Amino acid sequence: MASRNIREKVDKGWIHAAIIVEILGKPADYVDEAIKKIVDTFAENKDIDILEKNIHKAKEIEHEDKKIEIFSAFAEIEFLALNFSKLIEIIYDYMPSSIEIIEPSTMNIKIEDANALLNDLATRLHQYDALIKKSRIELQLLQKKLEELEKGRK
Repeated sequence: MASRNIREKVDKGWIHAAIIVEILGKPADYVDEAIKKIVDTFAENKDIDILEKNIHKAKEIEHEDKKIEIFSAFAEIEFLALNFSKLIEIIYDYMPSSIEIIEPSTMNIKIEDANALLNDLATRLHQYDALIKKSRIELQLLQKKLEELEKGRK
């Protein structure tokens, strides 16, 4: 997209931004396929115009336990998002490791929009907190059952 077209969209309220999305897993082929699928899904959104994308192939990452083999791949995506709310939605949906707003250099946001975004953030944080608490309880129960099984073997 020509820089003139980018400027026109930004002047209409679009946000010019860049993100880095990472994925971990194994095997390497699966990780490569998954990161490509993420970028393809991102590109299908009608409220996003991708300006540039760069997908980096999976590479093995070092782990303190040499027996664990895990791969990491990432994609850099520069894009235009319809508005600030859409940009926040992208963060929720894709959980990028990095995000940069390129332009506009300043933004005005209506108080109603700010309240909606903050309430959505609070809701999601509560959901994540509940999930973590539930996982901790389940882990404790599993550890207790494992200890009971080990005692029964002795």
